[in-house]
Amino acid sequence: MARLKGICYGNDAFPKPYEEATANNTQVFFGSDSAAEYIARLWTGAGYKSSTGSQCESGSVSAGVHCRNELGRMKNMGVELIRLYDWDPRNRHLPFLKEWGRGVLAPVSNYNLKAGYNNRLQNIPNLIKSFSNEQQTDYHQAIEGIIIGNEPRVSGFSVAECIQFTKDWVSIEKAQFGSYRKLPIGHPVDFNQYGGKYPCWGFWDPLVEALKADLPQRLFLAPQTYNDAVYLFENAEGSKRGWVDLTYDKYRMPIWFTEIGADRITRSDHLKIVEGQLLGCIKYSRQNPQKLFGACFFSFTDKVWMQGTSEGSFGAYTHQRQGACTITYSDKDFTHRDYTPPPNSKIIPIGTLNVDVLLETKLHEVVNNCYSRP
Repeated sequence: MARLKGICYGNDAFPKPYEEATANNTQVFFGSDSAAEYIARLWTGAGYKSSTGSQCESGSVSAGVHCRNELGRMKNMGVELIRLYDWDPRNRHLPFLKEWGRGVLAPVSNYNLKAGYNNRLQNIPNLIKSFSNEQQTDYHQAIEGIIIGNEPRVSGFSVAECIQFTKDWVSIEKAQFGSYRKLPIGHPVDFNQYGGKYPCWGFWDPLVEALKADLPQRLFLAPQTYNDAVYLFENAEGSKRGWVDLTYDKYRMPIWFTEIGADRITRSDHLKIVEGQLLGCIKYSRQNPQKLFGACFFSFTDKVWMQGTSEGSFGAYTHQRQGACTITYSDKDFTHRDYTPPPNSKIIPIGTLNVDVLLETKLHEVVNNCYSRP
């Protein structure tokens, strides 16, 4: 059964000087892969010692050492599943999966549907191998689903590319990884109508029609919403029925909210909205587990490069200040080197990274209260 209480965890983990637009100009942030061993261990509490000898001790800041121990914080909040965003198959991810030990939605990054699309027949086997257990005999036991791409309208890829990539994934999986579990597969879609009657429907109509034969009992719908519980579960656009019921009745496929939340800047009632969303999802899912798998609260941390904006104010935590631990890297810490710093760039290509300190926002208490209930 799918994990019900999820949280989104991606480039929001990164401290300054991370910026989404320039991440690939540096080795440290290349690919924005927050689960890669060389950087994830700084956040997860496991500790990391670089090839230069600098280190971040295991534990947590509150215990007087320097890792942020985010996985421990998530567990204390009642989180059962992490939804990731970017994943470079060349990086080492097994330590992250082992340290977390709970559910993961493993991501096929947008790169694979854009710049890497024409190389998908080579990239797909590499991704599957990187999602595998240490013995390379099955998907890692922590991985409970695969999500392909993120928000096509915003990110700039088409439903046709989603369809073909997914068909190729299933074909390669069958031919080369026949013993692997048949994990659920979804495609995260922003809550836009895409020309349909209700949000997401215009994108899902061709997607579901094209994939339902290839993915029997595997395809799930992955909406990303900031609408309140009334819209989702009671009355969508005057229909007197909730969007979830309407959507399940139309497609007869399970739903898994891969983002849900409200920002602190534009929504003065954000605490009430998030509480309603999460409790609504938990209640509905327990009553209708075949219709709604669960929800992933957006997000664990604010985006550091967008602090003070609505887009950067969804987190249960925010980046507060620099910490006491700084890691100095060398090429030996990385599995590959293909970043392209621009001429005369002020960005240090390898350089150092400070493990900053996080501060709880008021959303933390809401998520904790919703997720920690029996």
